[in-house]
Amino acid sequence: MVYPSVFQAARQASIPALRCRGKDPTLREFVRALAPDLIWITDYRYLLPESVFGLAPLGAVNLHPSLLPRYRGRAPVNWAIINGEEHLGLTAHFVDAGMDTGDIITQEQYHLRPDQDVAEALDMLYPLYRRITRKVVGCFAAGEVPRGRQEHALATAFPRRRPEDGVIDWTRKASDIYNLIRAVARPYPGAYGYLAGRRFTVWKASLDAGKAGPGACAGSVLENDGQSVRVMCADAPLRLTEIDVAGLNGATLRPGSVLDPAPGSATLRQMVYP
Repeated sequence: MVYPSVFQAARQASIPALRCRGKDPTLREFVRALAPDLIWITDYRYLLPESVFGLAPLGAVNLHPSLLPRYRGRAPVNWAIINGEEHLGLTAHFVDAGMDTGDIITQEQYHLRPDQDVAEALDMLYPLYRRITRKVVGCFAAGEVPRGRQEHALATAFPRRRPEDGVIDWTRKASDIYNLIRAVARPYPGAYGYLAGRRFTVWKASLDAGKAGPGACAGSVLENDGQSVRVMCADAPLRLTEIDVAGLNGATLRPGSVLDPAPGSATLRQMVYP
């Protein structure tokens, strides 16, 4: 999936556009010159200082892809899937000095089945941006904008994710690894493991109800039928159903081989508010 550049689209349409971080002084002057009634923020990764969002008389609204107050911060869709959530959503909220802490205007929820991955989650999420935008802009036009304070005691917040956070720790439960694979599948870089220092990427997997056999340790390859590979995790096997083995340079995930332990995984990093 290739994401079009909003910056380039704006330039082509002769709309003023600027690329910068939230605290860049040029942003404040850029916004001041435009004198907007309302600031609208979508998928902007930096916090805006009050000196910027305070320039608009009607305030600033952000669209955050989670059901706030849960999953504040970065990569909320990925983190929600990693944690096995089935109810995801999009929230329109007023911007204040905190990280996704402002009053909620409205939010919509969608359901993600356990057999669906992040690409399918995004397919359901993206139409909500248009629908919520029209709804909220309509509220401003009518002069009646609902707002409700977030329940901060229920809030959770998560950091950004990096490609290296996709490393698989085979000593975790099969369900945890399965959720990681779902969460970082295409269009993200994918979850990955190592065999003798050589990397392979796992794009899809399924939970396996079969037994492992006596003495199987975490990371043991139990079966390779040419179509899928069964690997033992901490508590049960996991069937890897779509694997990119180009990085193995001819090495094979043979039954009896043991995959390398994770060199250090950040898949469960979490910051919790308050």
